[in-house]
Amino acid sequence: MVFSPIRPKPAGANANVAIFAASGPIERHRFEPGFKRLKRLFGTVSLPDNLYACERGLFAGNDSVRLQQLRTVLANPDIDVVIAARGGSGVTRLLDRLDPGLLRDHPKLLVGFSDITGLLAWTLKCVGMTCIHGPVVTQMATLHPECLQRLQDMLAGEVPPALAAEQGTVLLGGCVEGPLFAGNIEVLRTLVGTRAMPDLRGHILALEEIGERPYRLDRALTQLMSSGALRGVKGIALGQLTGCEEPEGRPFAVPRAEDVVTARLLDLRIPVVTGFAFGHDNVRNQALPIGTMVRLDADNATLTCLEPCTRA
Repeated sequence: MVFSPIRPKPAGANANVAIFAASGPIERHRFEPGFKRLKRLFGTVSLPDNLYACERGLFAGNDSVRLQQLRTVLANPDIDVVIAARGGSGVTRLLDRLDPGLLRDHPKLLVGFSDITGLLAWTLKCVGMTCIHGPVVTQMATLHPECLQRLQDMLAGEVPPALAAEQGTVLLGGCVEGPLFAGNIEVLRTLVGTRAMPDLRGHILALEEIGERPYRLDRALTQLMSSGALRGVKGIALGQLTGCEEPEGRPFAVPRAEDVVTARLLDLRIPVVTGFAFGHDNVRNQALPIGTMVRLDADNATLTCLEPCTRA
């Protein structure tokens, strides 16, 4: 069966952009510089009512507040792009109460990563629409200009340049093509068994993580593999594993996070390339188009987008 997702319209410099806060509480000192930089890129940027709300130190407001704000921006026909203020935790609490028709009836480009993986998966699986695994507002003040330009180009309907792994490892060479899904390892693991978990058969998978120790990465990947969630995946591009090493002072030697991940993924017997510049690094987080065709060339350690994520 041919995969044919809904594609929102392109969003250029005059686009109407809405920021949403569906996850963790927002740190003003990180958000405001990113917001100023974002405003220089687009015509109109609107803020959510719950921007600086804080519920138990975990979320940007309680579930009802965050859900209503998210519903509002998804249903607004005048908004072209919705960008997450930050990740954190909390999006998966909202997914069962989101109506896919809100976004399907008013297509728009959704941007975020980390905890927003849950919403990206919901967009692909439940709405059937392309979206973008890309920087959140709290990253934007420190991002390399190349990363912001890539995001702008992608939103505008351009096909971005190929990404080359910077300091990576290649497991099992070969060249494979398929639609891309990108996300956070741990958040993707939590989607197993839920309606938001996409069918990844035939896909290229791009994965990243922050703050999970090597044994937890092994556990998360084992669950994804044992549950069948990775059955039929054609290749994997591994991004940044930020802060995923064991603390110093352990009484015995432990492997690096990348070594644990590659050893586990080797059992899939598919092309795997590590070292791509996407994830929680606040300087290098290259945007990736979810739901569009890409080519993972393990022999040359490149990930190439083959089509835009927007409609013509």
